[in-house]
Amino acid sequence: MKNIEKRKKWRILAGIAILGTLFACADHMLQDAGEQAPKSPKNQNEELTVSAAQQWFESNYAPVVATRSAGDQERLFKPHWDEAKEWNRMRYEVVETPVYTQGMHIILDSETETHWDPGKKNNFIRNNVRLVVLLDKKTGKTRSFMMTFVGTYEYLKKTRTIGKNGYLYRQPDFSGAVLFHELGGAFINGWRYSDGKIVATISRPTERKDTLSNSSSVATRAEHQVCHSVCYPVYDSYCDYSYVQSGDMESGIIYDIVENCYPTYSGYECTDECYTYDDGLDDRDDNWNGERPIGGAGDPPKKDPAKEDQAKKAEVLNKIYGDKSTLTDKEKQLLADALATMNDNKFWKKIYDVLDKNSKITFCIKSEIEGKSSGRYYTSEKAIAFPNDACINFGVLREELFHALQHQTYKKVAENASNKFTLEFEAHSFADIANALYSRKYSEQGSNLLNPDSSPELINAVSDLMNSIIKDKCFGDEQYTLYEKAGKLWSPSGYTGSFDSSIQPLVLRNVLKK
Repeated sequence: MKNIEKRKKWRILAGIAILGTLFACADHMLQDAGEQAPKSPKNQNEELTVSAAQQWFESNYAPVVATRSAGDQERLFKPHWDEAKEWNRMRYEVVETPVYTQGMHIILDSETETHWDPGKKNNFIRNNVRLVVLLDKKTGKTRSFMMTFVGTYEYLKKTRTIGKNGYLYRQPDFSGAVLFHELGGAFINGWRYSDGKIVATISRPTERKDTLSNSSSVATRAEHQVCHSVCYPVYDSYCDYSYVQSGDMESGIIYDIVENCYPTYSGYECTDECYTYDDGLDDRDDNWNGERPIGGAGDPPKKDPAKEDQAKKAEVLNKIYGDKSTLTDKEKQLLADALATMNDNKFWKKIYDVLDKNSKITFCIKSEIEGKSSGRYYTSEKAIAFPNDACINFGVLREELFHALQHQTYKKVAENASNKFTLEFEAHSFADIANALYSRKYSEQGSNLLNPDSSPELINAVSDLMNSIIKDKCFGDEQYTLYEKAGKLWSPSGYTGSFDSSIQPLVLRNVLKK
């Protein structure tokens, strides 16, 4: 019995020692670890060999590096030098290596996120992450940064070789983003690709007020440039370890180490993407003879983004702005700003995206609704009216555009005044749903469905509905049961009538479908 106890203690201590040297393997399906990396070129680096890069790195950084992801989450990574590769081009020599990470870390685009369930294994959804050490032979300077390939959903579905992309090579069919980060986690810059060609530059969002990322090729060849914000969902997981007993009293009790990793949403990493009407770019057009290589090496030239920002807003507004609209230039600008704010929220943007752009809306000021309503949608005119310019804001616009989408969807049903109660319930529900999905949690405070006089039954019903939608990220039959229950309990002070179960919430189903 004493021998068994000694063996038990020895195995536990051994397990702990092993844990001190291992990183979680949970992200091996999410990051290409290097086995698919392209073969090293015949011409090896003259100065920056793998051993030289490792020596430089370990003299400047700890063997295990702490970095931060979205939401200020700290995680650890360690270079896998045994799988490092050498590359060179003109004045630059590069060593890139896969990394071991603590737990899972993955960056997605918004479309891929809708198809990814962190609780399930989606082998094709992954990043290609590399630590890059870069030597500029002209200046003699060496620096290091992280490089992440974020493929589009369509690209990820059809490829199993995202790991073949590297700092000096892009697959001819690569579509997605290449993002460069400092080792501490701060974003530097990046590129947007479509079928192996550069279509946009990517820069820090804080730079919109004073600078935009650009390359010399884009600056000289582009006729027009349009920029907008893009946010990437980031998921991390942290792994804990448990001991599972196996064996028997005769052979000895064995404690196996079991790793448990739980993917969780960390937040968004937002950037600016700038597109040009004449890109014509591929890898050979990158600024390799300039003072900086293609990415990860410093800030781009400064430009004034004011015109690009206004052009983007005008383009978005003009898609729905009807010819019969009567807003002044000032009012129209307020409307463009409100619409831009609405489209910065990906869930409210769905309303704009689903609207039929061929059936434009008439925007106007109607002083006669002053004191009665902050905004109103008229089905007969397909018009949105505001009582004054102070009401031309995101909060008012989003609800009236939702009513416009309801009219587009339900047609005669939306024109029937007796159905107003049911349609208003759908509109108020979506406002709460959008807020809950955006923050990934539901709060009664600021709810569009609740008021100080709401019954406990309604409060619980709304909470159940929101939490169900957050869990499943959609509106299906399960959610409709909860929706119907809340609708029958809803009793707002401003509306008369009752909930009609025969009117299915088609807008919610279409906008929030899986």
